[in-house]
Amino acid sequence: MWALKKLNLEWDVAANLRVAQLNELDEFWYHAYTSSSLYKEKMKYLPDKYIWNKEFKEGDLLLLFNSGLRMFSGKLKSKWIGPFEVVGVKPFGALDLKNKNYEVFRVNGHRLKHYLGKVDDVHVVAVLHFN
Repeated sequence: MWALKKLNLEWDVAANLRVAQLNELDEFWYHAYTSSSLYKEKMKYLPDKYIWNKEFKEGDLLLLFNSGLRMFSGKLKSKWIGPFEVVGVKPFGALDLKNKNYEVFRVNGHRLKHYLGKVDDVHVVAVLHFN
């Protein structure tokens, strides 16, 4: 108020100018927000186009990622063990697997991949469905 009195400005004109400036600021913020969200969507598309959904069904042969702690590094050792057969598919990505001793255990589907190889001198090739 004292600045308005000192500069001999009218209160109504100054108030309207300030409201107009605040509205312009809100509009500028809105345009910046929408443009940044469009940019983020475009940038998200680049890595997401390489993601394939892994779909497993009963009878598939899979390899399990062995994340256990090892005493020796074994740089050339494979971190995948198996093959295991899928016995049951549970909701939210859990799978029941059966090993060579017919023991059944449950694992998370993120730790699995399809097995492409030999089982008892028979070639096994999983049919992968790519979208």
